[in-house]
Order: sequence, then C-alpha cells, then structure tokens
Amino acid sequence: MRKFLTARNITIIVIVLVAMIGSAVLLKVPLPSIVLPAEAIFHLGPFTVTNTIIATIIVDILVVLLAIFTSRKMKDVPGGLQNLMEWFVEIFYNLNEDIAGKKMVKKLFPIFMTILVFILVSNWLGLVPGVDSIGKLEPLEEAYKVAGVSTGYRVKELPLGIKTLTRSEEPYTLSAVEKKALDAEAEAEEAHAAEGEAVVHHESELGYYVIAPFVRPPATDLNVPLAIALISVIWTQVIGVQALGGSYFRKFFLPSMTGMVVIDLFVGILELISEIAKIISFTFRLFGNVFAGAVLLFVMTFLVPFLIPLPFYGLEVFVGFMQAFVFAILTLIFMSMAVVGHGPGDEHH
Repeated sequence: MRKFLTARNITIIVIVLVAMIGSAVLLKVPLPSIVLPAEAIFHLGPFTVTNTIIATIIVDILVVLLAIFTSRKMKDVPGGLQNLMEWFVEIFYNLNEDIAGKKMVKKLFPIFMTILVFILVSNWLGLVPGVDSIGKLEPLEEAYKVAGVSTGYRVKELPLGIKTLTRSEEPYTLSAVEKKALDAEAEAEEAHAAEGEAVVHHESELGYYVIAPFVRPPATDLNVPLAIALISVIWTQVIGVQALGGSYFRKFFLPSMTGMVVIDLFVGILELISEIAKIISFTFRLFGNVFAGAVLLFVMTFLVPFLIPLPFYGLEVFVGFMQAFVFAILTLIFMSMAVVGHGPGDEHH
C-alpha cells in the first residue's frame, strides 16, 4: 500500500479526479434521445432514407475499400495492411477448416467471413466520434409524434454557424396535456398525409429540440440484425439442399432418429421450430447487445464526459468483436450441421 501511495501516484489520482469532477460540472452534455426506430434523414420520392441505411452504405464502402487497399499491391513477403489481413484471414480459415472440414471450408468460409467483417465494422462504427452525436435538429414536438421522445434542449449557436444542444438551461419535458394535444395533431397529420398533403415542421413552438443523428450503428435498427439473421438461416437451408438434395427436408418431417414414427415426427416438428427460433435468437442477441452498448456510452458520457467513458469504449471494442464472432461462428456451425444426412445410410457431405 505504501508503494502505491507515492507522491507521483497521488498526484495522478488527484489530477484524474479533478478532471472527472470538472467535466461533470463544466461539460454539460445533453443526453441523446434513446429511440428504437431509425430516424428519417431525408426522402427520395416515396423512399425514406434513415440514418441506419446511411451507416450501412458507409460500412459497405469501408469493407470494399479495405479489400481494395489490401489486395492492390500483393507481395510474396507481405507487410503492413496485407500482412495484418492475411493473419486475420488465416486464423479464421483454420478455425473454419477445423469445424467444417477441408471439403466444405471453401464453400462456407466466404459466408462466415462476410458476416463477421460486416457486423464487426458495423459495431465498431459506433465508436467513431460524430456517429450518434452529429445530426439534424428536430423540434421536440415532431420527435414526440414520430418516436415518442418527450425531453428536449435549447439550441446554442457556435462559431461558423454550427448549432448544438445545450444543458446551460434545464431540459424541457412535455406534460401530459401537451402529449395529448400532440397525439391529436399526429392523427390529423396522418389523415392529411393519406390525402397526399405533406405537413412539415422545421421550427419548435416550444423552443426545444432533439438531435436525429446522420449516422447511427446499423445493428441498433432491428431491421439490420433481422436481415442478417434471415440471410444466415436461409443460406443454411440452401447449403443443406445443395449437399443432400430433397432428402435435406426429411429432418423437418420424418427424420430417422429413433425408428418410432410418432417420436420421429415430433422431433421433426421441433427441428422446424428451431429453425424459426434461430432467426429470433440471432436478431435479438445482436440488436440487444449493440443497442445496450450505445445506450451505455450515452449515459456514461452524459454523467461524466471526461475519462470515465474511456474504459467503456474499450469494453465496446471487445463486445463488438464478440457479437460479430458469435453470429458468424453459429452460422458456420449450423451450415456444417445442415450437410449431415438425417435418413438411413446418410453421411456427411
């Protein structure tokens, strides 16, 4: 204990505590709106472009650029980015080979790697400064009508005409009476929209606003994990049919497990239910962990903007990787199991 409480260590501890307390007092960061549905950024005709769609396009571009820069000048003795990516690919290729076998690895590895890299880049995108924090200002009234947000902040203008939310004044929370009035307005606007009359509000009558971020981590939108889950499960069925033909579907209706028709029929029904359950499990596992991580960073930055959030950023780096790996490895395992026959005399293909 005496070795720890040296003058140098005590000085560091005091500086850190002062920085933490000072940031909590001086850097009053507004709490971002915690909204489940993705926020609309703009419209292309009848198509609504949300912040998670923009984020997904950014992730796609980043993955393509990574592939281009890695393979642009391939060398026999790799270095730099090529060396790093070859090491990364080799580790997971060997893992795939151990699980799927040498015969199936070339078919399954591209699917595994695509899911892993896409989810990994998507999850880590949320750690980039500006993501989930830079966006357009929306009137509190409109945010409530669209997503049920009930607390807003005043707007402060910075140099160069940049506007931001501020906690220099107390945030404003809608009362029950105001919510009821806004609900009635929302119903009236829906009726006008059905008649083709768009109603757009750019200014808040109350003077309070929220931020709709331009970019938000893709997996915080339930549609993205659901889409990847559907791809995973459907592609598993495709792999199974390619390997076993029509006999693949035997496991859902009458697998030869016990030789007793009634029991085997029941087992087949359970197999069918389990395939549907995989979609639900995949979707909510990824969505829940990524969304919870985003909320955690919101709250910690709101409470103590300086230093305290740093360990949680490190935690999210690890969680982001683990969620991508778990999703990809389970897909690989399910695809490997799909090529195993379920009838008399069937073998692994």
